[in-house]
Amino acid sequence: MVMKHPMFRLALVAALTLSPLTVLAHGDTTPKHGGIVQMTGETLIELVAGADLASLYVREDDEPIVSAEFTATMTIMEAAGKRQVDLTPAAGNRFDAPGVRLTRGAKVAVMVINKASQARSILSFVIK
Repeated sequence: MVMKHPMFRLALVAALTLSPLTVLAHGDTTPKHGGIVQMTGETLIELVAGADLASLYVREDDEPIVSAEFTATMTIMEAAGKRQVDLTPAAGNRFDAPGVRLTRGAKVAVMVINKASQARSILSFVIK
């Protein structure tokens, strides 16, 4: 009987119509620094490969984190072999790896760890 009530139908249609907008609004994966963005849970990581610097930008719940409260490492797998690099906290939500050049086709695994809670976010990227 409730389904036949016009107001119930209108409310149901409105709820179903607006639900995708809520999902799309959360976790914007548009690169903000010209890099590659990946998301795991509530954490967004953008990897930026520069000429002689690799950087990470990290956001949780769509808010920038304070990089000094985290540690970050990258494992880089490329034709020349495999290497692990510790990143240094920089301004705001950025981590830097000076002197690191990421080549096209390299596979990069990134791990960011919250120093207080030890919560880990692990993502992988392929450099294009």
